[in-house]
Amino acid sequence: MTPRPDVVIVTGGSGGIGRCVARLIEQRASDHGHAEVVSVDRVAPAREDGIKHLDLDITDQAAVDRLIEDLAASHRLRAVVNAAGVIATGAAVELSQDQIRRMIEVNALGVVNVSSAVARAMMRQGGHRPGARPERTILTIASNAGTGPRAGFAAYGASKAFASHYTRSLGLEIGPRGIRCAVVNPGTTRTPMVDALWAGADRSAEAIAGDPSLYRAGIPLGRVADPEDIAEVVEFLLSPRAAHITATELTVDGGATQR
Repeated sequence: MTPRPDVVIVTGGSGGIGRCVARLIEQRASDHGHAEVVSVDRVAPAREDGIKHLDLDITDQAAVDRLIEDLAASHRLRAVVNAAGVIATGAAVELSQDQIRRMIEVNALGVVNVSSAVARAMMRQGGHRPGARPERTILTIASNAGTGPRAGFAAYGASKAFASHYTRSLGLEIGPRGIRCAVVNPGTTRTPMVDALWAGADRSAEAIAGDPSLYRAGIPLGRVADPEDIAEVVEFLLSPRAAHITATELTVDGGATQR
């Protein structure tokens, strides 16, 4: 019987970080056992990159379950990267319920929907020998805004903190089945989401300097991250080089949160 090919799923694969992650994993396929990369998102990527794209609303649990079941029927699930996310900023007492609800639905419950469906499918597929190096990974891209209080980011940070805690706790439960779980917390990164947040202006200097009036530290390394900076860390955590890393988070923000 021909073994099923491996697959790596990237949610939010049309966005800045997600798209970069998908491309990097595709480029380094030999380091991941030649796994196929599948990007899922509500919108198709702006440019053709040769990576398979599937339409998916991660807030629709039934749709997520169907897609994961379909992929699991034809592939061995190697990894999932939860890169989909939305943001709304502003004073905690002024954010609308719609804004808050949307961030919870996508950033928090979307991670639950995808991660739980993938974890169930991975456990059903089995194949892990006790004591062997784990080969499968569930990774969530959260945010350094979720690692501590942040003025103007109360609901966004809370939704990302939820995603991080859920992912790391899941790692404790499914670790014995040979499935690792990890979290990457980016800081300010040059993505379409940040461009929209900055209304098209380049506010890099402000981000680097910080804002004492909002108790916000700057970026000690003196630069805003590029998506590639985050993707490199994600690719490492998915690779065999990180085989003994689980239930943890790694912050990639140039020292902004100094954790």
